[in-house]
Amino acid sequence: MKKNRTVYLAAVLAVLALKLFYRNADSETLTWILAPTTWWVQILSGIAFERTAQVGYVSHEYRFVIAASCSGVRFLLIAFVMLVFSFTHLISSGKKKVCWLAVSAVFSYIGTIFVNGIRITVSIYLPLILMDSGAVPGWLTGERLHTMIGTTVYFSLLFGIYFVAKWFCFRFFAAAKTVRLWQPAFWYFVMVLGIPSAGRLYRNDWAGFGQYAALVACVGALVFLAVCGGSRALSSAKLRMGTRIGQTACDNQKF
Repeated sequence: MKKNRTVYLAAVLAVLALKLFYRNADSETLTWILAPTTWWVQILSGIAFERTAQVGYVSHEYRFVIAASCSGVRFLLIAFVMLVFSFTHLISSGKKKVCWLAVSAVFSYIGTIFVNGIRITVSIYLPLILMDSGAVPGWLTGERLHTMIGTTVYFSLLFGIYFVAKWFCFRFFAAAKTVRLWQPAFWYFVMVLGIPSAGRLYRNDWAGFGQYAALVACVGALVFLAVCGGSRALSSAKLRMGTRIGQTACDNQKF
């Protein structure tokens, strides 16, 4: 549909523009996302951060810096692409499609701040807890732990953003239709592994990528199985509840 293609093209151009901007961005130019993220981290963690020019937001007590690399812009792009390409085709009105493009941007921005704040808080405290317990296996390096935390938090809460956006879309923009859990998974792995793989293939640079990809795939698979299991359990619980309500109504009619 032509109207869909227009929205999709606008979304792709927006993603490319933000990627080019982010490539050379520092903490000063990313204040628009780092500042609210830091505010949220301070609420979650109770840790005070101080803004330092050209560095980011620093906690001297915990020796932790929320810098440009912690901004969550990549997750913002994943969420934005997922929302645009998962729901636009379900909306019939051209004006509503354009409005959904804007809504997707807002949802992605707010969702990124919410999710990234959780990820950063976990990244601060979990390594400390593991070190204090002495339960750190030899293979679990700091880099691998960082990857596991990021994949677990980002991927699992991407489903949360998806379901909230699904409710909002079906409430205000489109008639309710069946959507699939594979959609968040598809866009996450395309953006995190698929596109980077194509870039590395072009440059013929695979150093360290194999282990990273394997770890992301394994953690992502576990998260996806957990989400599917939870979704099925919730559906079964709703079905049982509906059955009980229907049975109660029938029993009441007998009297």
